[in-house]
Amino acid sequence: MYNSIRPGKTWYDTEGKRIQAHGGSIICVDGTFYWYGENKEGVTGTATGERCKFWHHGVRLYSSKDLYNWKDEGIIVPESEDENNPFYPSTIMDRPHILYNEKTKKFVLWAKTAKGGFKNAVFSVCEGDTLFTLEYKGDALFPSTRAGDFDLFTDGDSAYIVYENPHSEMILQRLTDDYTQLTDAFSSHIQRECPPLVREAPCYFVRNGRKFILTSGTTGYFPNPTIAYDITAMSGEWKELGETCRGDKNRNSFHAQFSSVFRHPFKKDLYIALGDRWLTDLTEDLPDMEKVFYDRYSGKNEGVFDFSKIGRLSEENTDEADYVWLPVRFDENGNPYLEWLREWNTDDFD
Repeated sequence: MYNSIRPGKTWYDTEGKRIQAHGGSIICVDGTFYWYGENKEGVTGTATGERCKFWHHGVRLYSSKDLYNWKDEGIIVPESEDENNPFYPSTIMDRPHILYNEKTKKFVLWAKTAKGGFKNAVFSVCEGDTLFTLEYKGDALFPSTRAGDFDLFTDGDSAYIVYENPHSEMILQRLTDDYTQLTDAFSSHIQRECPPLVREAPCYFVRNGRKFILTSGTTGYFPNPTIAYDITAMSGEWKELGETCRGDKNRNSFHAQFSSVFRHPFKKDLYIALGDRWLTDLTEDLPDMEKVFYDRYSGKNEGVFDFSKIGRLSEENTDEADYVWLPVRFDENGNPYLEWLREWNTDDFD
């Protein structure tokens, strides 16, 4: 049994198998923690010498009482045998997020899905009376934008989605009362020229009345610096707070990309940033990936790296991706930051 969290180490469930809950989040139900995410079991990229035809094998769920030891509860959104279903295993399916709707007494799961490539991305929605009875209900997307990495959250009586409109901006949009569709109430933020400057992978959380998101730059699975924003004025100005990871000498978020921030319900001030170490085979001679992506998408072609060879930099064997979970710290101004810990324990927090 584990008695601590060990960022970057391979994490096994209570049956001794690799945990497969990538791009994940945690929800607490009746005192039990449930960790869910993309099941990348057998998704080997090019590690076998041929490109793996699968992107995922459904959404997998784990349960725990201590956040260290996780029991595999199985697949809660299975892969579909229907090629037209967004949960078909060769279709892109990223970053599932779940909200519980107190009004409807339903659990609602959203995922970014994309058949035929990211340019076709939409939000696919599932709903159920429990975490174990989720069923696909359809897709939702406001027609003036496209789906990108996202987070879901509630604020007062309303629920919201914050997401990247790919390669351009961040969108904040209100959901319908049943949490299954988008309304036309939205605002645009963090407009940027092109990748990697455009922000993605937003992770929302609230502390002492202030609302924050952590964000990643757009460099695919290659890690880059995390930047935090104060979004307390949700439909107004979002204030950039700078790079979040202190002592991050390689400026790659401790070789991770964060997918959510979980506020521990039984600790006074414990917020956990959940991250994935997607690529475990990167070498020391890796080029500056921010520059590689900027040269590719800005059209300035100032780089010396041939972007068509980017697939040679990693096998993208996400079956072997690891996790980087770190507590969010707060400075004297109440702004969030992260520091590397080789090992840590929730008992270190009140």
